[in-house]
Formats: sequence, structure tokens, C-alpha cells
Amino acid sequence: MDELLEKSEALNSEFSRIFDYGPADDSKRVISSWIMCSVALEHSVSVRQLCLHGSYTSAICICRSQFEALTRATWLFYAASDTKIENTFEEASKLSNTAEQKSSNEDMIKAMKGKAPEQAVLMFKEFRYVQWKALNSYVHGGIHALQRHGAGYPEQLIIDIVKSSNGLLSMTAMMAAILTGNQVIAKDVSQIQRRHEECLPSLLI
Repeated sequence: MDELLEKSEALNSEFSRIFDYGPADDSKRVISSWIMCSVALEHSVSVRQLCLHGSYTSAICICRSQFEALTRATWLFYAASDTKIENTFEEASKLSNTAEQKSSNEDMIKAMKGKAPEQAVLMFKEFRYVQWKALNSYVHGGIHALQRHGAGYPEQLIIDIVKSSNGLLSMTAMMAAILTGNQVIAKDVSQIQRRHEECLPSLLI
């Protein structure tokens, strides 16, 4: 586990540099997607830190938030209507109790079909199909959290969670690279993935 976390930090270090370039322009669509990519990046850091300190239940909960942030980032760029983009900025400026997008991540994934890269949409669908119910159980204090927190976490489960988080991190890096407008950076993401394939899920390799 320690070796996996160490290798994951190296992966994160390479991907984090993409954010030093900044977005290609200051349009609301690009900026909103960029901000959500940054949120997803922060969540990936939190997952690893929580695992490092043995806070596995919380790490799994944050993994769901990481997925949701990345899903929204991708949807905002590829599939959200101009009206949705405008509403996002208008509501964000108010920060009231009602200022929240009502689209679920399932709706966002459906809306991305035919607009976002096909491989990305497939990975979103796969992640949601395989992990969503269990992640919800942890977030809402369901049977998964009760059983695992009480009986202990198998090491393989935590390895899978860290790798899943790294997979989401890789997708976040690709989305951020696209938002920079620099095609060379997007190519670099694939090279980074190949260099760190040991800490990524097989779906991305």
C-alpha cells in the first residue's frame, strides 16, 4: 500500500503541472470546467492523504465527490447548454440555498453522449455502473460503511479505491489538458499514463 501511494504521488506530481498552464481563454464555459477540474484534483489529493492515515471510510466518500466533480467538469465543457453555463455563473455569484444545479451526474453522462470523447463517456458509465451504489452506501452511512468500518478494510479494496481515484485523476488531467488548448500537453497525458500504469486501473491502460 505504501508503495502504491508513493507511486500515486509521483503520478499526481506530473499531472498537477498541467494546471500551471492555465485555461486557453476566459470564456465562462472554459473557466467553469477548469474550476471543476481543480476541485477534482483536490479531491484526489484528499483520497490519498486519508488512505495514508488509515481513514478509509472517508477516503471512499471523497472518491465519489471526485467522480462528481470530474463529471460536471466534462459536462460543462462538452454538453451544458449556454443557458446552463450562464445559470452556473449567476447562481454561483449568489451562493444561496437554491443556487444549485439540478442535473444529476447520470443526466450529465447521458447528455455527453455524442459530444464528449466516446472513451471518456464509456469510462464514466463504467465507473457509475460498477461503483455508484457502494459509494452512496459509504456516503450515507449505509451497510457498506457499517460492515467495513466495523470489521476492517481488506487491503485489496483500498488498493482498488486508490487506483480508481488515480484513474479519475488521469481523466481530470486530460480534461485540463484539453482546456489549455495545447495539443502537445494532451499527448503528454497519455505518455504519463503509460509511465505510471502500475497505479492505474486496467481500463485506462
